[in-house]
Amino acid sequence: MTDVNISGLNVGDKHSVRIMGVINLSIESFYKQSVVKPDLLIQTVQQMIQDGAEIIDIGGRSTWPPAPKITISSEHRRVIPAIEKIREVTGIPISIDTMHSQIARDALDLGADLINDVSGFTWDKNMSQVAAEYDCPVILMASRNKPGDVVGVADTLDALSRIIQNAEEDGVGSDRIIIDPAIGRWCKMRTTEHDLEIIKNFKRFTVFQKPLLAAFSRKSFIGDVLGKPPGERLYGSLAATAIAVYMGANIIRTHDVAATVDAVRMALLLSHPPPVPK
Repeated sequence: MTDVNISGLNVGDKHSVRIMGVINLSIESFYKQSVVKPDLLIQTVQQMIQDGAEIIDIGGRSTWPPAPKITISSEHRRVIPAIEKIREVTGIPISIDTMHSQIARDALDLGADLINDVSGFTWDKNMSQVAAEYDCPVILMASRNKPGDVVGVADTLDALSRIIQNAEEDGVGSDRIIIDPAIGRWCKMRTTEHDLEIIKNFKRFTVFQKPLLAAFSRKSFIGDVLGKPPGERLYGSLAATAIAVYMGANIIRTHDVAATVDAVRMALLLSHPPPVPK
């Protein structure tokens, strides 16, 4: 597998699974308890780092399909000042979760380290140009025309193959790409069964020889299986996370850093046991 270096943090099979803590600045989100109030931003980031986060992912726009849509300027007002404040107090790698190239560009100018685009560079055609210009790592989620509009393992594999090819043709380095197989109710065609199928077959996505991001935290498939709202989906999230680690995930994106760190440590030990002394 090709390693990806995120401002000194290496991601890949030769390295520990990295924990990405979610800083959610979108009041429209499905998981209301995860929304970080501006006056608690630095405290929340510092607690995540203390708990074991090695990357902070900042987003200001909910991608939950029923969420009210906001303008690009509103998203910009939420995330750009937050990145500036975080960068003043810590050098931890910062990921900007956006589909808009101008927000990505401004975030990178202020010290963000990578772009997390859930549309896989399909929403804003200038995103790949920005990524190539800044030579920054990118997380590309399986999509065709809008975020997550793929159904089933075969469709997801095909979409990721196309997305990777397009990004590389646009000048994004092969060693800068991290992929996300797209778990969640992104479109009407997607069902809980499709999400479970992706997780059960997570290892198949290692065929691309790119680091894999697993973003399961508190999502709807867990609620459907357990019959619980987002605030009560932690244990289900941890179970899915452990399976993903066993199946080859390299980054875990989570709202719950401390608990996820414990789950990942156990999963790593059980899936990659230490050598038995002779």
